[in-house]
Amino acid sequence: MSDIDRPGPVERGERVERLAETASNGLRSTLQRLGKLVGAVFLVALAVGGATFATGWWVFDGGTGWIVVGGVLCLVPVAAAVTAWFFVRATASAAPRLLDDVRSFLRSPDSTAAGVLIDHDSGVALGMQARSFGGLRRELLDRRKELPALFAGVRAITGVPGLAAVAVLGTVGVGALGTILLLVGALGS
Repeated sequence: MSDIDRPGPVERGERVERLAETASNGLRSTLQRLGKLVGAVFLVALAVGGATFATGWWVFDGGTGWIVVGGVLCLVPVAAAVTAWFFVRATASAAPRLLDDVRSFLRSPDSTAAGVLIDHDSGVALGMQARSFGGLRRELLDRRKELPALFAGVRAITGVPGLAAVAVLGTVGVGALGTILLLVGALGS
């Protein structure tokens, strides 16, 4: 690429800012949709858990064993959904600072978990790669006070899918238990 074809620093800066704005808007939109999904999972887990707990209360005549064991079983999916929602909300509130944190992380010479892809013609950082999100998360755990928005984003990316799976699978299991308890209670009456 010749010097005539190479973009100048002002043009390059405008491109980076447009890209940053687009990425920021996309992140906010994704977090809003993810928040709605996690909210729906929470409501379903709460309804199914509440119905199962009430059915168990009826079948076991409000026994202490059901209150403890049934309460824990019915609350696990709800707690997983609430934790996932918390991660999404924390990330959404930190989204405006995410771009600055990413810039700081990429410029940091002591970042060992990630590699930076640089356009050698222009000297602009094009992206970042990580060998694993686990290594990146461990490094960011050490630097969470320095880069809170990036830590929240990576925590959401690595934590929310597992929590959502626990909430959904737990809700299915609790619902199956509730159905069995309802059949046992109906046949026993």
